[in-house]
Amino acid sequence: MKFASWARVLCAAALLAGLAGCGNFWQAPSTSTSTTPSGTTLTSGNFYILNAPTTAANTVSGYYINAGTLTALSGSPYAVNGLAYSMAVSPSGDLLYVASTNGIYLYTIDSSTGALTQGAVVSQDIQAKAIAMDPTGKWLLDASDLGSISAIPVTSSGVLNTAISVQTLPMAGASVQQMAISPSGALIAVALGSAGTQAFSFNASNSAPLSTGSNPIGVVNSAGAAVAVAFDPQSRLLYTGETSVFPNSSSSPGGMRAFAVSSSSLTELSGSPYASGGTGPHALLAEATGNYVYVANWAGTTTGSISGFSVAVSGTTYVLTALSNTAVTGIEPSSLAEDSKGNFVFTVSTGGSPEWSAYTFDTTTASKLDLALTSTSTGTSPAAIVSEP
Repeated sequence: MKFASWARVLCAAALLAGLAGCGNFWQAPSTSTSTTPSGTTLTSGNFYILNAPTTAANTVSGYYINAGTLTALSGSPYAVNGLAYSMAVSPSGDLLYVASTNGIYLYTIDSSTGALTQGAVVSQDIQAKAIAMDPTGKWLLDASDLGSISAIPVTSSGVLNTAISVQTLPMAGASVQQMAISPSGALIAVALGSAGTQAFSFNASNSAPLSTGSNPIGVVNSAGAAVAVAFDPQSRLLYTGETSVFPNSSSSPGGMRAFAVSSSSLTELSGSPYASGGTGPHALLAEATGNYVYVANWAGTTTGSISGFSVAVSGTTYVLTALSNTAVTGIEPSSLAEDSKGNFVFTVSTGGSPEWSAYTFDTTTASKLDLALTSTSTGTSPAAIVSEP
C-alpha cells in the first residue's frame, strides 16, 4: 500500500493542530463506501476462513482473488473435527492450526497450491478459544476458557516438540474473546470479556517463555466487555475493543482503547478511549504500515461497519484521529485480515448478508476502504479469517 506520503501529510496536519484532545470523540463520517461492490482487477495472496456453525460440520475454506475473481483453493473446503473456535497461521506460511472441541489440529499448507492437509493433534485442550503463533514459529499460544494460557512448543514441521514441556499459567478470567502477540514477540494480550485485557511477557528463547501476567486492564464501564485485541506492526501500540465504553450512546456505545507499549508497562494514550461506532468493536486491524487502524463494529442485527483512525507520532507521543469514511460489512463482523500482497482488507461476518467482504484501498483518498467484492457462499457463520504471510 502506498500510504507513506499520505501518512506524512496526515501526521503533519495532526501535529500542527496540537497533540492534546485529538480524535477522542466520534465524528459522524462525511461519506461512506457504497453498499454495492465496485469490483477490482487486483490479485491477493491465499486466505482461510473458519466456518463455525453450531449444528453442522465445521470447515476451513481457502481462497485467493485472481485478477478480481474470488477463487477457491484446491480441495476447499477442508473438514474440521469438532466445533471450531479459532485458527492461527505460522510466520513461515506453511502451517495452519485450528482449535475446536476436539483439540488443536495441525494442517500443512501446500507451498504451490495453498491446499490444506490435516495432520496431528497438537493439544488436547477442548476449550482453546483463541490461539496464535509466536514470530519465531517455535511456540503455539493457547488462551483457554479453562482460565489459563499455555505456550506449546512445536517443531519446524509443526508437531508437538516433546523435548520441551508445555508451560501453563493462570489467567484473570475464563471468558476468552481474542488473543494477539506483538510482532516483536515480547508481549501477549488476551481479551477476557468482563475481566478486561491481560498482558503477559514472552521470551521465545526460554524453555518457559511466559511470564506471569500483570493485573488486567479493567473495562472502562462495568457493564462492558473486552472483545478484541491487536498490536500495531511496529509493536508500539496495543489496541483493545470494548463494548459499553460510551453507555450514554444507545446506538454506538462501543469503543477502542490504545496503549503505548514499553518494555515494562502499558500506558493508555491521552484521548483514549475512542468512539468507534456500533454496539461493539469485535475485530481490530492495524494495517501493514501502522499508520492506520481499522475497527469492525457490530450494530445489533443489522449490517455492521468498519471505521478507522489515523496514527500520528511525534517522538513518544501518539495521536489517533477518526477517519471520515466508513465501510459497510455484513451482520456481526467478527474478524479482519489484510492480504499478504497489501491489496485488500477482508472481513467475515458471523450473521451473514454477506459472509465475506473484500475492500481495496482508495487510490485518491488515503485510508479509505472501497468495497470491491462480497460473497454469501464462502461458508456458514464464519468466525475468523487469516491470510497466508
